Amino acid sequence: HIDGEIRKGKASGAFCSSWLAGKSAYMLQSFNRRMGDLFTLAHELGHAIHAYLYARAQKPSNCHIGSCIAETGSIFGELLLAEHLLSKAKTREEKQAILAHILDEFGGAAFQVSARFFMEKELYSAIAQGKFLDGETVAKHWVAARDKISGDAIDWLDVMKWEWTKSPHYYMANYRFYNYPYVYAQLFVYALYRLYKEQGKEFVPKLKKILAAGSSKSPKELSAELGFDITSEEFWQKGVKQAENFISILDETMSD
Repeated sequence: HIDGEIRKGKASGAFCSSWLAGKSAYMLQSFNRRMGDLFTLAHELGHAIHAYLYARAQKPSNCHIGSCIAETGSIFGELLLAEHLLSKAKTREEKQAILAHILDEFGGAAFQVSARFFMEKELYSAIAQGKFLDGETVAKHWVAARDKISGDAIDWLDVMKWEWTKSPHYYMANYRFYNYPYVYAQLFVYALYRLYKEQGKEFVPKLKKILAAGSSKSPKELSAELGFDITSEEFWQKGVKQAENFISILDETMSD
């Protein structure tokens, strides 16, 4: 069930809400016929397919997906769309637009969101030690975490030390370490996509098993059953290598 109509008074954003009783899902999006809308649609359809599979394979108690796995179907859907669009692209400008979109998403998670996670670690460590955190102190933690990722590669405006204030999750007690799952999911799915490119159709049943498992097993247990070890650096490097592959393709379009 997709509500993609553009109309006055409609809520902004996009989301997919699973409907377990109907073994289905409802999706909300305002479809403006832009490329970004296509990727949003693929993302939310990935969530819907995820819900379709676990709603049929699991009892309701195992249909509350952990944050680290919740984005698996959605991000994989985006990568499949990118693969399809690249195969149909007729100009290098079209390829550049597609690759820039997915690499922006990857870079945002791998770098910006990782920095947020590093900041969260320091904040909760300070709280555990009974330290007082005012705005300036939190800003210092943010700058240190941000610079841990970017080093001296970026010149930041001084006002950007307050960038952390944009996220409401830091003020919600039940949203601790909200950022970590997004870093995990991005690298996890890129690694899965790399395995898919290596194994082809043989990988499809493995992906379906991950999506159908719901919350019945931990990511570590499920991954071990499927033959890969998420505790090894080698697995995560597959995700990095896939991102590097996209960058190489983008470089090729620049030199044509």
